[in-house]
Amino acid sequence: MTDYGAIDGNQASESDHLQPRNDSLPSDKASEGLLSPWARATAALSIVLIVALSYRNSFNSKPSINLALSDEDFHDQDEAQFYDDQLVDHFNGDTSTWSNRYYKSTNYFKGPGHPIFMVVGGEGALDHGMLYPFVTQHLAPYFGAAVIQIEHRFYGPYQPITGREATVPELIELLTPQQAMADHIQLTKSFKEELNCLQYDKSSENYCPVVSVGGSYPGFLSAMFRLAYSNFIDISYASSAPLKLYDQTADQNVFYDIVTKAAERSSEGCADAVSSALQEAVEMINEASSVKEAVKSMNMCVDTVPEYITTLKTLSADVMMAIGFSFADFDMGAYPPGPDLGIYKACQVFQKEDSNSLKKVANFFQLLKADEDEEEEWGLVGDEGSCFDLSVFLPDGDNPRIPTSI
Repeated sequence: MTDYGAIDGNQASESDHLQPRNDSLPSDKASEGLLSPWARATAALSIVLIVALSYRNSFNSKPSINLALSDEDFHDQDEAQFYDDQLVDHFNGDTSTWSNRYYKSTNYFKGPGHPIFMVVGGEGALDHGMLYPFVTQHLAPYFGAAVIQIEHRFYGPYQPITGREATVPELIELLTPQQAMADHIQLTKSFKEELNCLQYDKSSENYCPVVSVGGSYPGFLSAMFRLAYSNFIDISYASSAPLKLYDQTADQNVFYDIVTKAAERSSEGCADAVSSALQEAVEMINEASSVKEAVKSMNMCVDTVPEYITTLKTLSADVMMAIGFSFADFDMGAYPPGPDLGIYKACQVFQKEDSNSLKKVANFFQLLKADEDEEEEWGLVGDEGSCFDLSVFLPDGDNPRIPTSI
């Protein structure tokens, strides 16, 4: 086992904190090192995170913690920042660098001795500032903390490989969880220095604990930070972290078993209705005379079909993928069950017996369209209904991503 200074409660050098541990689990001494003035705060923070972050969809309302703050106090720093010294490859000795986009908030930071929340970037660009307003608007003022959110390499417009597209061998080498985690550690270390958090002794009252926060894939990374970089990350919050998926002990489609059960609970017979309709729809799409005709048969706007869709097989596969992701999104809000839920309405689309399968697909996308526009009344599309902009769910161009895959 390799010791890293602060892990066993001793003074550590700066370079110690940039190296991953050689073992896979935090040592007993790591826990002992946390028995400092921050021990009680750590316990309280863990409880707050577990209970409160599960309700993150309602964070536009007043804070649930009594912070005695007015509306004017709830602001954040959403201006993009750039760290120009990020290493392209953290593990081969190369000193080439790139500009890593990130966001920071120091509005409520009370100085050395207070924590830093590191919000982990995931598989999407950070074009609209910080995520998780509960962290920036509630936990940060509550703990006098600073917040940093770092864009994951290759998932935004600012990339380690510039001026051209990365080759497959480069992506295999550079687009890895290990490289992304090293990005976060290096940039957050620089952020700590900016905040004058220069104390590495965890027993010191001026030590600034780092709390990683993430959900889904970033949740997986957040959990791994506590294992691989326990010398740097003091607490990790990992929401819906697919640990068994990434260690390949769970089937990659197992989440859709949960979605299927939620749909069936919402409307009995939904699962079979959706399955049979989509199987028939795939056959009908693949038998169409052209991509254009297949798109028109689903009441989609022909001029919004991404350029990469040139075959019926690609069209059917990507339409089914978008439907699957959309059902998964409906499932996230499927509680308590009732007729006002999107998943119930989606089930009704596919359980409608007097409609063919392609019309059901068309109606499903119209439901998504209505769901995107809160002011638009939900209803099935008729002969006079407007076409659906397919690019909303299947974007074209550089760095495309399906919005429903969040």
